[in-house]
Amino acid sequence: MQIKNLIILNKNLPSNEQILVALLLTFVGGFFDAYTFINSKGIFANAQTGNLIFIGLEIAKGDFLASFNYVPPVLFFIMGVIFNEYIVTKYSNLSIARYLNLSLIIQTILLVIVYLVPNIIVFDIRPLIISFVCAMQYDSFRTVNKIPFASIFCTGNLRSASEHLFRYFYKKELASRNKSILYFVIILFFFSGVIVGGIFSNIFGHRAILLTILILLFNLFISTIHDKYIFNKN
Repeated sequence: MQIKNLIILNKNLPSNEQILVALLLTFVGGFFDAYTFINSKGIFANAQTGNLIFIGLEIAKGDFLASFNYVPPVLFFIMGVIFNEYIVTKYSNLSIARYLNLSLIIQTILLVIVYLVPNIIVFDIRPLIISFVCAMQYDSFRTVNKIPFASIFCTGNLRSASEHLFRYFYKKELASRNKSILYFVIILFFFSGVIVGGIFSNIFGHRAILLTILILLFNLFISTIHDKYIFNKN
């Protein structure tokens, strides 16, 4: 992997492996957590570890009712993974590119629903649907430039970045240098998504979700163009 491939589309890789696509999805992942935390009273969209911690802390305080606020996002995340796996199994004849484009389309439609119908009566459904979307994204996009990554949280990426940093400096493995750089760039984009998500949510409130819809549509556009006209399948 050459460093220049961090900023250009690689014609020898499909769209789901492209760094640009991964970085945009990771930015959205960070944005989601900031958006729901600010707009949905401290609930995370994709950091289900955080939600589980909050559940445990509320139970520890004896406030069982408050703990239930964090349960639905966890359940919807599970449902999102199951739904995504169902699509993969049901339509196994689809190519990876077409399946991932279908996944992006479904995610975008769900986010439009979030924008149009943020609440049902008095119940905030935004963290539920966004958790479902994050699960689909996490289950669909698993590798970038042929290395595993996660677009919705940083723990695994941080571990991998640190591992390759060690391999480069201690074991002199040159391939680990660029892998470490890529992981740290991915983490930076997640962090940037959190910052922008926080700023936009404080300024625009609920309407901030429109930015993620535009980014997913752009990802869908470049993925379609790349796989159809750029990707060298030979």
